[in-house]
Amino acid sequence: MTSKNLEKPNFKDREEKGLPKLGKIETNWNLKKHFYKSDKDPQIKQDELDYQKAIAKFRKEFYGKQFTTSTEKLLKALTKYENLINKFQADKILRYFSFRSTLNVNDDVANKMLAQYSEKFRTLSNDLLFFKLELGKIPKKQQKIYLADPKLADYRYFLSTLFKNAEHHLSEPEEKILTLRANTSAEMWYEAVEKIISNRDIKFKGKTIKIPEALEMISLLKWHEKDKLWNLILDELIQISEVAEHELTAIVNHEKVSDKLRGFKKPYSASILSNENSESSVEALVDTITKEGFKLSRRFYKLKAKIHNQKTIPYVNRYDPIGKLPNPTFLDSVEICRDTFYSVKSDYGEIFDRLLKNGQVDVYPKKGKRGGAFMAGTLNLPTFVMLNHTNDLKSQATLAHEMGHAVHAERSKGQRAIYESFSTTTAETASTLFEQLVLDRIFERLSNKDKVIFLHDKLNRDIATVQRQIACFNFELEMHNHIRENGVATKTELATMMNKHLKAYLGEAVSLTEKDGYFYVAWHHIRYGFYVYTYTYGHLISNLMAQNYQKDKNYVNQIDKFLCSGGVDNVDNIFKSIGINTKSNQTFLHSLKTQDRELKTLESLLKNK
Repeated sequence: MTSKNLEKPNFKDREEKGLPKLGKIETNWNLKKHFYKSDKDPQIKQDELDYQKAIAKFRKEFYGKQFTTSTEKLLKALTKYENLINKFQADKILRYFSFRSTLNVNDDVANKMLAQYSEKFRTLSNDLLFFKLELGKIPKKQQKIYLADPKLADYRYFLSTLFKNAEHHLSEPEEKILTLRANTSAEMWYEAVEKIISNRDIKFKGKTIKIPEALEMISLLKWHEKDKLWNLILDELIQISEVAEHELTAIVNHEKVSDKLRGFKKPYSASILSNENSESSVEALVDTITKEGFKLSRRFYKLKAKIHNQKTIPYVNRYDPIGKLPNPTFLDSVEICRDTFYSVKSDYGEIFDRLLKNGQVDVYPKKGKRGGAFMAGTLNLPTFVMLNHTNDLKSQATLAHEMGHAVHAERSKGQRAIYESFSTTTAETASTLFEQLVLDRIFERLSNKDKVIFLHDKLNRDIATVQRQIACFNFELEMHNHIRENGVATKTELATMMNKHLKAYLGEAVSLTEKDGYFYVAWHHIRYGFYVYTYTYGHLISNLMAQNYQKDKNYVNQIDKFLCSGGVDNVDNIFKSIGINTKSNQTFLHSLKTQDRELKTLESLLKNK
């Protein structure tokens, strides 16, 4: 679909002054252009063979050799390792079949090829395990010498991170076993449930729709219609929960075994180390939001119930607006994002345009397509964005969020190969930064009457990003602890846990039914191992960055420094370099005050209506 097929705009005051002409928008991924012509493309086999040869050559040169005994030998090995991953063609093959499966979960050819190549490359990756394991065996005294050696300066952070992670390394045979078994348990369970959800039909208003599309549709319905569709969805999720309880038990037990072998003490320890955060800072963040943030969210929903003249609000209506704002079409959303991205820095707008024009953004829901949204950025591969866009402000915010991820990925391509990838925590900071800047731009355009409505909606979204994600973190932690102690969690126990933690942030003003608790079946992120705290972290830090930018537009230089950093340092140091102290809990409390101020403003505006 190109721009000539797009809906007419609903926003009358779209700003296009001084922006380059966008031209045609491709709303479908162009996999033939960026990856392979088909699953029979001979280049797939060639890329596989090239990768096999590269690994074999590297292994032959360094396996069993003493490449850590001197600076010169170590530098040579690190340089060749970086060159190897810089030509990593396995990801191109895996991305191609993964993207095809994303577009159609029933693409049997893609699913089969993805499984086959995943197994092949998992086996091949085992041939590289020796390298990092050998580096991790360097004596601590010698580690300090290498970290201080100016000849190894380019690899200092890479080595320091590896030395830290080495505390949890296993022997090479053990690492190989865990790698080969990964897709035989947790991953396959997750894929199975995801496919079941994507294939389930719901009949609503004379139409047959899939669950992912139905979930996206809810926000567009009237108050009384939402409950009907929501209960139809829940009826399906309750049926699927018989499988999901085993899926989640398998995932948790898989992590339990890995944690025990590697010496991780807490269910979230491995994830936090991987995200380059400290446990103490994340625990302080979770504690702060649970104790102070939940007070704000409960206050908001109490006010919301009063606005709607309800004693309590049904769970499905928690996001309902208090008035009608113009629903942006996709073209509206594109133009508002372009205005914002270009106004901050032209480089960001150019990245936004390039992805839209080159078939790197898949926009609309379709039969068989997975739900949700994501950005996929990989070394030496084009950045791709997946959406399920509907004409509402939620989708507008999602577009800004995912394209913010894309800008971060593209700007990080200026880093050398070993530092191009970045922490999940910095990734979520980048995405929520652009989301907030776009929402600020929309707010500026609205009338005073509409600003009240928008402020309410913004608070609703912010609470979903901050308090809701910590409620999910707390649910995950209870789920992990329960399964680790009892061996299993039943579908009913999981639903009860879910309602308990939802109620903690929603308060008494939002009513929850027993059925509502079964949403855990479709909540993808609880399968990702405590990923959700990064949304909260990212939002609170990006809020401070946005405030700094609004006060002084020259702060864009600090923003760009952050976006270009990739994974060149740990999270704390990257933010420290732009003047933000993430080690202090006061930083998060200070950012949370924005929500308190906005809530007080909304309360005041409503009193004066």
